[in-house]
Amino acid sequence: MVSLRTAAILTIGTELTTGLRQDTNTAEIARLLAEAGYVVHAALSLPDDRSIVASSIASLIEACDLVIVTGGLGPTHDDITREAASDALGRALLPDETIASQLTRVAARHTQTASREQMFRQAEVLEGATVLPAVAGTAPGQALALDGGHELVLLPGPPHEMRPLLIGFLSTRPHGPAPVRLRCTGVSESDAQHLVVPAIAAYAVELTLLAAPGDVEVVLFPRDADPVDLEAASSAAQAALGPACYSTDGSTLAETVIRLARDRGAVIATAESCTGGMVASALTDVPGSSAAFTGGVVAYDNAVKSGVLGVPPAVLALSGAVSDRTARAMAEGALALPGATIAVATTGIAGPDGGSDDRPVGLVWFALARTTGETLVAEHRLQGSRAAVRARATLIALDMLRCELLAR
Repeated sequence: MVSLRTAAILTIGTELTTGLRQDTNTAEIARLLAEAGYVVHAALSLPDDRSIVASSIASLIEACDLVIVTGGLGPTHDDITREAASDALGRALLPDETIASQLTRVAARHTQTASREQMFRQAEVLEGATVLPAVAGTAPGQALALDGGHELVLLPGPPHEMRPLLIGFLSTRPHGPAPVRLRCTGVSESDAQHLVVPAIAAYAVELTLLAAPGDVEVVLFPRDADPVDLEAASSAAQAALGPACYSTDGSTLAETVIRLARDRGAVIATAESCTGGMVASALTDVPGSSAAFTGGVVAYDNAVKSGVLGVPPAVLALSGAVSDRTARAMAEGALALPGATIAVATTGIAGPDGGSDDRPVGLVWFALARTTGETLVAEHRLQGSRAAVRARATLIALDMLRCELLAR
């Protein structure tokens, strides 16, 4: 068995440890490391304290194959990462003339002499390190190969500066098997667990589940660098999840729907009341969606339902805005939009007010109209806050589209 490479992440900045700024780097770095076949054993946020950072770098280098450090590479007094790394490794910081030359023009913008001189701290490089030239901003990164195959990488803190340098560095490294991401809807987190655990018991993989309203992601991590078990476990988990699994590569439900629609030559339209355009927004978030989505109507008021979508006033008067008949008429009205071959509609009570005994908060009616057959109607009673009801309703509408497109 070949072991997976291990990694640690250090994010540096007192603004992180005092809550003045949120650390978003750790999540992105961890995801990129996992995709490259690393197992992250530690993730720490540390203040701008040279001794604390130095001792943490030294201990993590001993424990992990790769240590990624972000933050503290700028020109100001609290940017102490370079010095801390120098202390941890016992390596000198040496001026890099190429970086210094690039910083000259930037330094000239400052009116204070001390500020101009301070800019050139960013040109100090650890002895033996490879410079990772800045793509955005002024602070370059540094990568250092150490004894025993260990590596230390220093990256700037701003995400748009950090990201391209990390991606570039990882692209030069051999990749191990990436985690498998199976995304599901219409199944609870607990049910997904109980379906998948026995299915993958025979394979050398680890399981974690990520849940959001109406959506569950089943993530399988390899225990070693051999991808065979991971592939087999993925197939077994997918079979156990059945139709609830809509994606095996981490694609969102909206991405899956747009791909299916494009493959089948279908054009989608939407008619939304309680979801307020969230279904259309999810679809148009997908690049290339213009080839499979013609448009939608947010028909919140009854006058829009009847005046734009053609819902008969008698239906609204007799059955109400939240009813099977209104949902059906909304979907059929959306199907009349230019080019549409399939349309989905939502109408419901998202709360927290507006419910009654016969129409409680969380009641949502859905309808799917298509040029190839009769309109389908479904009722769901959803739990949670207003935001949760709307999010779940959006996924149900998207999944109705997915199931219809799969059947074509």
